[in-house]
Amino acid sequence: MTTYPNEDFYREQLALFDWEQLLNTGWDRVGDYFFHRRYDFTEIPFLNESIFIRAELLPLRYNLSHFSFSKSQRNVLKRNADLTRVYQPIDITDEKLALFDRWYRFRFGCESSIFTWVSNENKPFPTHEVSFYKKDKLVACSFYDSTPNFQYSTTAIFDPDEKHRSLGILTLLAEIENGIVNRKKYHYPGHAYYESSMYDYKKRFNNMEGFDWNTEKWMPLPRIV
Repeated sequence: MTTYPNEDFYREQLALFDWEQLLNTGWDRVGDYFFHRRYDFTEIPFLNESIFIRAELLPLRYNLSHFSFSKSQRNVLKRNADLTRVYQPIDITDEKLALFDRWYRFRFGCESSIFTWVSNENKPFPTHEVSFYKKDKLVACSFYDSTPNFQYSTTAIFDPDEKHRSLGILTLLAEIENGIVNRKKYHYPGHAYYESSMYDYKKRFNNMEGFDWNTEKWMPLPRIV
């Protein structure tokens, strides 16, 4: 089985490239690390434990022209109408650091650093954030790159005590709404896998396209329910 492509580089080399062009050809990033990889290992549940399998990445994007939310997504927006939403350039505060630590321990059961996933460095493209507050308390925040034509989701964090609100979905919906208002052509949520995985929530959107590794073209995909 071919492993092509399997390329990577770090942010300081990005001046040699165009981030929009890379997104258009199925690239992805984690923090300062950019990669173009067809196969990876992903964790799946098996009986009472988890196993790792070799899986094919599925880069995704949403066409924001005439985009529409599903009924369940509209319900998430309605259910969280009591929260205050704030868009701004990325600003890593102590409050966000603490929220990231709580979320990461809840999500993965171990420690990490928010700076593995995002950076205050805003060159050569700007990174923004959308935050949600319950009164004065930060309950969710997500970070996304913004280019002249595209947006790209980097990561999202939320308060585990508020998980009933579907805050991870909420922040992605807010990013998409921002892209529509600002007339972006596509929103890239990062990759999922062709196999079922923890990233299947990204496949539950209308106007979705997936990158075909064989043709190197984007193809329309039906959303899963």
